[in-house]
Amino acid sequence: MSEQEIREGMLLAVWDEPPLDFDPDTLIRRVEQKKSRRRALVAVGVATAVIAVASFSLPGLLPRDRDTHLGAEVQTTTSAPPSVPAERKAQRLGDKLAESLQAQRKDLKDVYASFTPGGFVYPPYSTSTSAPPRGTGDPEYTGHVYLTDIIGPTALRVVVTKAGFNKQNFCTSATLCRDVAQADGTIVTEGEFFQGTTDVQQVEVARRFESGLVVQIGAYAYNPSNGSGRRQTVPVSVNVLTALVMDSAIDWE
Repeated sequence: MSEQEIREGMLLAVWDEPPLDFDPDTLIRRVEQKKSRRRALVAVGVATAVIAVASFSLPGLLPRDRDTHLGAEVQTTTSAPPSVPAERKAQRLGDKLAESLQAQRKDLKDVYASFTPGGFVYPPYSTSTSAPPRGTGDPEYTGHVYLTDIIGPTALRVVVTKAGFNKQNFCTSATLCRDVAQADGTIVTEGEFFQGTTDVQQVEVARRFESGLVVQIGAYAYNPSNGSGRRQTVPVSVNVLTALVMDSAIDWE
């Protein structure tokens, strides 16, 4: 039915007693407005449904390698921690060793260490600040642990090396030389040197690791860091040196 037919039908229906304010054109416009609004609402609903369906379906339509690539892009990259410089690692070993000695010998004063990569500068009491370049077979670290007892200042001598261990050479001229098994099965070689006197003039201990690393600590009847400070006997016993080389708080490797 056309708009004109609707208008004529309504006029005939109210012709006998028409309302005072009746206007068929106004009524037709209102009907058309309602129909337009209803169509717009239906269109919006359909569009919303299409978007919702597409949002659920789209991930499944993407190629899997694209998904993997997107996932890889959001992953954070972690870099390996920077390596500790050899000089700093050497000094850390010395500091830990000094702490361990101070804990075992509370009577000692001014306990501190000075460690460097490579071998000693010869003579060992040289004041040169430039160490020679490392060569094949040179120690990993060397240093002294300084201390002061009732007699005066002196030091322990420490060598950490991968050059191997020769027990025969270690025990040469030793008055007493023995392998001592520790509680964890580790073998520590201990040497005491009297050097023709009645007092111990030198004590040395050596610990060997499965990795091939060897740690040697020595105490002398003089100061090995400068060649002076002669005394009657060693400042630290062989038992203390063994405890130092076995201290688990020191990361020798």
